[in-house]
Amino acid sequence: MIAEGDTAAVLSLLKLTMVEIDAALDSMERRDSLLPAEPGQEARTLSVWLRDGTPRKLLVTEPNEAGAMTLESEYWFVNGEVRAVQQPTAAFFFEADRILLWTDEGLEPITTITPEERMARELEILAEIEKRLAVFGITLQ
Repeated sequence: MIAEGDTAAVLSLLKLTMVEIDAALDSMERRDSLLPAEPGQEARTLSVWLRDGTPRKLLVTEPNEAGAMTLESEYWFVNGEVRAVQQPTAAFFFEADRILLWTDEGLEPITTITPEERMARELEILAEIEKRLAVFGITLQ
């Protein structure tokens, strides 16, 4: 476990997690799905990569201000738990379902987050992941 507050080590591990999993995607099972379009938006595309039935990465298209799906959210998993999240405006490194590091889209740490904001965002992200993986019949541990 990385000590909370060790920003440099957590940021390094965040980047390493993303790169290592992405480098192995070609060797994993890929599944794709399409969610029905919401009013004013295009349909959302979901892709999940699995190793031995366990998710390793989830990619979800996100709408821009005009409703076109030009943005993406990416979620990386280690041992069945979310580890890294990259969204259009922020990135997160998780350990045991807790955000250890919250950054902007350029991976610059944000240090002004209150504990209440952090907890609310943790719950929101975990709920998003559960809902999106359920499309594939997958639940996290």
